[in-house]
Amino acid sequence: MMKRMIAICLLGLMLGSGSIQAAVTPPQDVVQDTSTRMIDALRKNRAVIDREPGRLYDLVDQIVLPNFDFELMSRWVLGRAWQQASPDQRRRFTEEFRTLLVRTYAKALLEYSGEDIRLLPQPTVGDGSEVTVKTEVRLKAGRPIQINYSMHLNNDGWKVYDVKVDGVSLVTNYRSTFANQIRANGMDSVIADLQQRNTAQGSR
Repeated sequence: MMKRMIAICLLGLMLGSGSIQAAVTPPQDVVQDTSTRMIDALRKNRAVIDREPGRLYDLVDQIVLPNFDFELMSRWVLGRAWQQASPDQRRRFTEEFRTLLVRTYAKALLEYSGEDIRLLPQPTVGDGSEVTVKTEVRLKAGRPIQINYSMHLNNDGWKVYDVKVDGVSLVTNYRSTFANQIRANGMDSVIADLQQRNTAQGSR
């Protein structure tokens, strides 16, 4: 269930994220730009990616993931454990969590077959420093899937800090999973497990 949710939301990420300059570029325009860049890169580099899968990791890292606030995501995912973790543990967890999403997203991209992803009308705006950008993935079979991107404004622009697929939060799902692992085995064990999973999915 977790893997399917991640694949769906990360598939949508290529059409639902971007670095937003609040006073310059509307969120919908940035979403479309990120979408176009990622799909074009996938098509142009398909032959190379087939030979060297690691190249896709690089493309995802360059085009999509700069639009995420991984430190904030990591804080929310770990909850109380973040406060108890050492600076080194926080750094290593954030790094491995980021790599996990790169690997998962890359796999989802390889399965992309032209699904229609539509931006929904105006984003939901909070107090001026937060916004929810709504999209809808129209699958070739089955009902559409709604994907909402929670974003906040920091010194580097608008960044994604959570993704909700049909109302289910990616951060909340991971928080539950990691909380159980940390209680059972400790923070270092969770980081080591993430590192092992990332290494198994491909060389850095």
